[in-house]
Amino acid sequence: MLNELNSILDNVIYLDIETTGLDEKSSEIIEIGAVKIKNGIISTYETLIRPRGRVPISIYKLCIGLNETDLYNARPISSVKEEVIEFLEDLPLICHNGGFERKFLGYHIPEIKNKIMDSLELAAILEPWRKEFNVDALLKAITNLKKNEIHRGLSDSVDTLKVVNSLLLRQWAREETGRKKNKTLYDRLNREYQYLNKWIWTQYLLKPPFLTDEDFPYVNYEENKKEEIKLKRLSIDYSLYENLLENEEIWNNGGDFGYQYRKDQKEFSKKIRENFEKSERIFIEAPTGSGKTFAYVLIAAIETYINKQKNKKDDSSFIISTNTKELQNQLIERDIPTILKKLRLDDKLKYGAMKGKGNYLCVDRLNKCEALEFDEKGNLALLFLRRLCENGEYGDIENINYALQKHFELDKYLNEVNCDSEQCNLDKCHKPCFLRKRYNELPHENITVINHSLLSCWPYSEKKKINHLIIDEGHNLMEKCYDFFAEEFYSIQFLELLDMIEKGHPSIIAMLLSLNASYGHRETIEKDKLVYLVNDIVININILMNDFRSMRLVSGEYNFTTEFFIPRDDLKNMTKPVWNEISALKESIYPLYKILNDYVSNITLDEETNGDNDHKNLSDYISKLKANFDVLDKFLENSVFYAKVLEVDSEYKSFTFRNVPLNVGELVNEHMLKDVKSTTFLSATLRIENSFNKIKKHLGQEKAKEFIIPPTFNLKNRTKIYALNNVGRYDEPAYIKNISKFIFETAQKINGHILVLFNNNARRTAVNEELELLTRGTKIEVHISKKSVSALNDSNRQVIILGSKGFFEGIDVPGDALSCVMLDKIPNYSPEYPILRAITTYQKKNYQDVNYPQVCIKVKQIYGRLIRSTFDYGYFIILDPGQNANTIRNLERDLGGPSIEHTSTQKVLSEMQFDYNNWKRSNINNIINNMKKNNKNLVEDFNNEAKKHKLFWELSKVENDEFYFENMDFKLNGKIN
Repeated sequence: MLNELNSILDNVIYLDIETTGLDEKSSEIIEIGAVKIKNGIISTYETLIRPRGRVPISIYKLCIGLNETDLYNARPISSVKEEVIEFLEDLPLICHNGGFERKFLGYHIPEIKNKIMDSLELAAILEPWRKEFNVDALLKAITNLKKNEIHRGLSDSVDTLKVVNSLLLRQWAREETGRKKNKTLYDRLNREYQYLNKWIWTQYLLKPPFLTDEDFPYVNYEENKKEEIKLKRLSIDYSLYENLLENEEIWNNGGDFGYQYRKDQKEFSKKIRENFEKSERIFIEAPTGSGKTFAYVLIAAIETYINKQKNKKDDSSFIISTNTKELQNQLIERDIPTILKKLRLDDKLKYGAMKGKGNYLCVDRLNKCEALEFDEKGNLALLFLRRLCENGEYGDIENINYALQKHFELDKYLNEVNCDSEQCNLDKCHKPCFLRKRYNELPHENITVINHSLLSCWPYSEKKKINHLIIDEGHNLMEKCYDFFAEEFYSIQFLELLDMIEKGHPSIIAMLLSLNASYGHRETIEKDKLVYLVNDIVININILMNDFRSMRLVSGEYNFTTEFFIPRDDLKNMTKPVWNEISALKESIYPLYKILNDYVSNITLDEETNGDNDHKNLSDYISKLKANFDVLDKFLENSVFYAKVLEVDSEYKSFTFRNVPLNVGELVNEHMLKDVKSTTFLSATLRIENSFNKIKKHLGQEKAKEFIIPPTFNLKNRTKIYALNNVGRYDEPAYIKNISKFIFETAQKINGHILVLFNNNARRTAVNEELELLTRGTKIEVHISKKSVSALNDSNRQVIILGSKGFFEGIDVPGDALSCVMLDKIPNYSPEYPILRAITTYQKKNYQDVNYPQVCIKVKQIYGRLIRSTFDYGYFIILDPGQNANTIRNLERDLGGPSIEHTSTQKVLSEMQFDYNNWKRSNINNIINNMKKNNKNLVEDFNNEAKKHKLFWELSKVENDEFYFENMDFKLNGKIN
């Protein structure tokens, strides 16, 4: 191996460690591997380290070649320390994701004081546009080497060396062929970034003289290396539309995934097409696994293509609206390109995603962000973001790798460097801006994917009119429409608006003076008066906050919310004095609005402003002041058509006044669907109490058609639903400890792969703390980030994900990766929920009429996380089912699964292993019996089929018609029936 190695960098050591877990205090180092380059001579070091505790079996599967005998015959860490320190000397250590090695070495071998250079940080700076930055992903993307599956200390060190070589060579190649050949990254760091001339990687960015790439033949210089799937040339008759779904030759062409035509898929695809052609509206409930994405993307693709050929511009464009940005990304990155490629339309149709302006980086604001100028960490974040968006090809904040967002602490700066919706003028922007690029592409796109929030206020109508609309996950509109159409006054945001008078960049006063000068000094700008008016508003905001504090509205760690005109009984006396203070605040805003508006009117005298930037920015500012005045004015009116919501921050840092319209159906038609020719509402959960009536009435779509697709999966046989009766109520002191213990014991029984969903973040945090104690020293991992959901797919890891309300939907984890979903409590509305109080008071509805529809939809969505394919199975467990038996009975009907069994934790745990083994055996039987029919190579084909369906079972051998399987920590031997 040494003969094949070459290193660009000299006098460094590439180092990797293997450990028993992620927590340095409860886990151990079990292997160290290193490659030293000293004065051009390469040497290696590797050693196993005997652990004090037991090593999770999953580690042996991950670290191929590692066995228990060798590991426990190895030397302890105390015997290895001096040897390791001697090999490392005082040379810099290059580690990929160096923070991991830093904390483990610092805890277990604190004598090691070497500098650590993070190659992940280097990769992020040199190629910031990448989605994945782990070593395996980088090897695959920037070299011609095969992905390393071994994961051992020395082999991973060698891989890191090759990655660093490749990153540097690719960067130098870009610099040599770029337009600015003399402007290297090294020069830029020394010239433009005050704190990066001492960045640990800076000295290595200068290309050594006489270096050639001949010693590094594995480097791939393609900017975006793609693995193209070879497809057979098939003749496709697009006039067949939905009938093409039955042609498995089209969809299995290329062999990249196993397509299976679903019963009824063609029929509801036909309904979507007919709805498009007749310019109608329809609600379609398509249960999980019915193939709805294939069905509607197929129609969108073929209809737009055929109409494009006929030059029917209005009918050659589809808008697909999803609930979340994650679903947008899934459609754009996976579903749409796959379907278009299979249909041979990938080079004939254009598609893309569009989000609100705040989701994109602004080059101009980035260059003016002072917060990034003061230290090395800020300079690194600035460099990373500038390089990401410098050519206008990238700039979607959502697509920045999560690990890098954390590494560069980007959350601190994103609000200061995104495309501010008021200041951003896309038609006049000349910067290399990704948002502007997407904006200009809109008119030429055939399929554009947006999200529901953007749909509610579609801001790009001047570029693209919405003619044909598919609303996927349409159930979300029922509750979210209240937020979409609400108007609010937010004190912190308004104070920031007032700050712009003197402290803006440029300030409002500066823009007024500039505008006045350009029109011949027609006005006398009274700066002191403007400052006085601002201070008067600030005083009124502070008076209100002091009122809320003196009333002690907040109790505990949550924000206080109430319907202002219908508060609970003990707060009824607060309305009148607070009303007077809000009125005073409103009245203090008007003079500032009036004087600014008069200034601008008198300066310009209605003359043509010719797109003057100062005039536009001042007009926008004045409009914002008026809009906030109007919100307060409307808030003070007692109206049966609005919920008036007062919210006070839990730490008394801010308050919000919100006007929420109750009849959202009218607004859906007026603001979202008014000019749309055809609309299809799609979801797995549109019916409430077996009817579309509630959602159709709520959204003002009573005349829309409806269509139901029968359930795809046998939920009654593949799942069990339990409601626990012995962990207590969610608000009892013992509840957290009881459910934490149950979650931990469940994870031990089924090897993790559990999703626990919480209605409340405080409970989630408390359970996380308990589980950290319970899982310490075990191989069970507990995660709370949505980005960690992918860890469920790793058969070598035992993972518990604790999710908040944002996890209730959009989690698509098929197979053995997710086999148990728990819910902390039925997601009922609080009786104090302001919108509920307004509806029950003004519209004379009872609590359950308002509460149950949203409970039904949420619980159906949560239950839907469990079963994503025909091979899925598992338990759905409601930890606290509450005391309303009617709600449970209604859910039992609406979920379409087995009966909900009220039982104890002990009974659930006692039956768990038996049930799970039965489901697994059933899956094995199905696969094996299909294989036998086709006389295939059973071992290889079984494992391929199991992998395709995300099953963790592995067939190791077949002897005498007996099948031997392995699955994580146990074996199942025996004849399959």
